[in-house]
Amino acid sequence: MRSNYNKNKCCFGFRAPNLAELSSNGVHHGTNRFEKGNSDLVNEKNVQLDLSLEYKTEHFEVFANGFYNHLNDYIFITPTDEIEDGEQVFTYIQENAKLYGGEFGFHLHPHPQDWLHLESTFETVIGKQKNGDYLPLIPANTWRNTFRTEFNYKDWLTQGYTSITLESTFSQENVSSFETPTSNYNLLNFALGGDVSIRNVKFTGSLSVNNLLNKKYINHLSRLKNDGIFNQGRNVVLGINVHI
Repeated sequence: MRSNYNKNKCCFGFRAPNLAELSSNGVHHGTNRFEKGNSDLVNEKNVQLDLSLEYKTEHFEVFANGFYNHLNDYIFITPTDEIEDGEQVFTYIQENAKLYGGEFGFHLHPHPQDWLHLESTFETVIGKQKNGDYLPLIPANTWRNTFRTEFNYKDWLTQGYTSITLESTFSQENVSSFETPTSNYNLLNFALGGDVSIRNVKFTGSLSVNNLLNKKYINHLSRLKNDGIFNQGRNVVLGINVHI
């Protein structure tokens, strides 16, 4: 089986500024920042072009999904060099801007090892104002690689799986004025599970461990970044669903 797929799409949109963007004037305790609204904001307009390309066979798939978004009067919040009530001031402003990027990757499960899956995905977004300055609060590039196995064992274990994922987040150096860059980091995640039958009882079990190595890191978009508070460390989730 072989398929080639491509799709183009163009769309137009607009939105009005919301109440927070128009009238904020104080510390937002959920973000630990002083936010100032802008009553002069007007409607935001945009034109976006999406392009999707895919090549797929029975054992291999490669894809590329890209986008380009041109925005007139783009509304966004940006940091300043001011301090009020002990917090950095962020203010809502409006400029013409562009956002572009995409997602690219492949999925391989080679014959005759159909139980084996290798997946790799790279995601990127770039945001710039009309004058060439970078937009604030744009996520860093990420590269995710997953090694996954699927298996059955006799009659008591079916749809079993294990997976290990290395999630690499690149440093974010493309920052706006008064925005600080963020260092790169790597997270290792592990998961296993399957359907288990014991006598007449069937249940589905799963175990996932995110940030397996308990890495200390701060995501570029973390609202607690300026306070030096790390993101979540090792997180273990155990799930059991009994089929009645």
